[in-house]
Amino acid sequence: MFKEGGERYILSSGEKAEHELGPNDRQAAKQVVGSHTAEALGDGRMRFTWGEEECEGDLEFYESFHEPRNWSKTGHSDDFMSSINSDGHLECSGRIRGTVKIGMNSYNIDGLCHRDRSWGFRDNSRASLHRYRMFSGTVGPELSFASFLLDLKDGPKMVAGFVARHGEDLDVRDLRVITRFDSDGLTPLGATGILTLETGEEVRIEACSVQGFMTPVPEAGAASQDHISTFMYNGKTGFLDLELSTNPGRGTYIPTQEDVTFLAVDQGLSASVRYTD
Repeated sequence: MFKEGGERYILSSGEKAEHELGPNDRQAAKQVVGSHTAEALGDGRMRFTWGEEECEGDLEFYESFHEPRNWSKTGHSDDFMSSINSDGHLECSGRIRGTVKIGMNSYNIDGLCHRDRSWGFRDNSRASLHRYRMFSGTVGPELSFASFLLDLKDGPKMVAGFVARHGEDLDVRDLRVITRFDSDGLTPLGATGILTLETGEEVRIEACSVQGFMTPVPEAGAASQDHISTFMYNGKTGFLDLELSTNPGRGTYIPTQEDVTFLAVDQGLSASVRYTD
């Protein structure tokens, strides 16, 4: 969570007992982990709340731009899903609203978002994250998309995803994410995503990073980065999440805060940075 030009907060360690999933935390309509909840409200609406010392929030996913759906309808992701996330991974773009507090400041939120929901047993140890890319976002009903590229250990490159436009969607058959890195070789300042659809059409999206953070994935011996980004489409500004893992030691080296320029690695509250400087 961040405010551009203000403060940002990151919590991704998962090592503290209060952040681990307990035996009674999966309930009929919600899931609870410490002070964090994700609750189904019905009609496709979701509520997310949390209450950490330096950051708290109450947000509702209240409008969907397309029916939630899995990655590709055919072929490309079948082996992937059965290998590491057999119960599925629904993607849905829409709008989110509510309140967020970062440090001492509170904010009202009403903006674009992309929600990816996975459930069941996920085996991250099956993935080789040394060149992983996920490229997902939305500008509204005119264009929403979800896509990824991933290697399974001792397996093929997996590409899957879809593009939804005005209620119609097509599978993504190929994905290239060309990243523009800062001098640290880790922090992308922007990216070009080329999504090739099942019809052969190419959708090209130019993304600009706004803030980024890193999540250690110890079971995969790697670290994954998320970069909240913007892009332009038909004169509108869209929301995009660029998730990736760069290639030091084939993804097995987990960088520290000292290794990066703008990327947030340390847990907790810190000042935000300007990627455009």
